[in-house]
Amino acid sequence: MGGKGAAVRGVGTAYDERRQSILEAVFTIVDTEGVERMSIRNVAQQAGVSIGRVQHYFPTKDDLLAAAFTSITEAGGNRVRERVAAAGTDDPIAVLRAILAETIPRTAADRRLFRIMQAFETHALPRPSLAVQVTEGYGGLIDLIALLLGRTVATDLDVAAAARELLALSTGLAGLTLTGNITADQAEHIVFARLDSFVNGCRGSDCALSPLRRDLL
Repeated sequence: MGGKGAAVRGVGTAYDERRQSILEAVFTIVDTEGVERMSIRNVAQQAGVSIGRVQHYFPTKDDLLAAAFTSITEAGGNRVRERVAAAGTDDPIAVLRAILAETIPRTAADRRLFRIMQAFETHALPRPSLAVQVTEGYGGLIDLIALLLGRTVATDLDVAAAARELLALSTGLAGLTLTGNITADQAEHIVFARLDSFVNGCRGSDCALSPLRRDLL
């Protein structure tokens, strides 16, 4: 029984690995050529497999795009969870910093992931079945940030509005790091300053971002 079970698990693992290798080919094409260049033929060529092999896992281009979009969205979520776990603390402020820091790309791998996610989001927005995943993904992150803020700040703060502002700020700054207009350190400093302003009780027009440290200029 044990040997048979191991064999079944081995088959399942091999299936998942072959499927993931095809999705990785999609990500490469999307990153280097754009979503519009993605086709079953191009993916098969990039993955080094036959068209039939791709269609075995993903019968149509729409199936392939939907699976790739779900996979890259899950990858982004997993990175946030891993960053929070690595923080090794239940302190809400530390967890908030970990979440916001993960929205800002630092490494080449980070930048690749963000480029792919941006390309897929642009592709998804005019397609309701995919756009809902974008909306729900950001919505879940906003809810989490709001929950953590509620554990750290005065009760009169609109934590939902503050959470939306923090996520909008961090994702906007992420785009500026991709274009090279600011560094990851500068982006992180700005978003952390805004977080600190909420935590310290700053409200509305009285709030002002702290100036960038000279070493970040």
